[in-house]
Amino acid sequence: MLKTEEIKTRKEDQTYDRKSARIDPKTLTNHVVAFANADGGVLAIGIEDNGKITGIDDCAKNINELMRVPFDFCKPSVKADFQKIECIDCKGRNNHLLLINIVQSSRMHANQQDEVYYRMGDKSGKLSFEDRLSLMYAKGEAFYKDEPVSYSTTD
Repeated sequence: MLKTEEIKTRKEDQTYDRKSARIDPKTLTNHVVAFANADGGVLAIGIEDNGKITGIDDCAKNINELMRVPFDFCKPSVKADFQKIECIDCKGRNNHLLLINIVQSSRMHANQQDEVYYRMGDKSGKLSFEDRLSLMYAKGEAFYKDEPVSYSTTD
């Protein structure tokens, strides 16, 4: 379990990212998909990119939407666990952070626009068609030997 100080000071990397509680759910979907397609990881919600803790308590409606992202905004749904932890925000008030633990998936996931993202270092990048196909091969959802060979005949 991550402690508040570690959440604030940890550098974003392959398996960790921080997001504001005001993030748009569709934008968060790309990061959830990226983690699921790569090594899994933790999204800490309620902390700004600069490490400033703003918490989630003032954004209850948006937090409910964010908690639906792995299930309602990803195709197929992404396995995720949620944990609220107590913190003191930048204004000195009692508040909470939301940790979303995304499990590495054996399937390829996409957002609602059928775009596929992958976590590379501290960034979530959109995959090209070729990279998406490679990911499908790596996850066993497609097989290279099943692809048609151009300029081939039955001979």
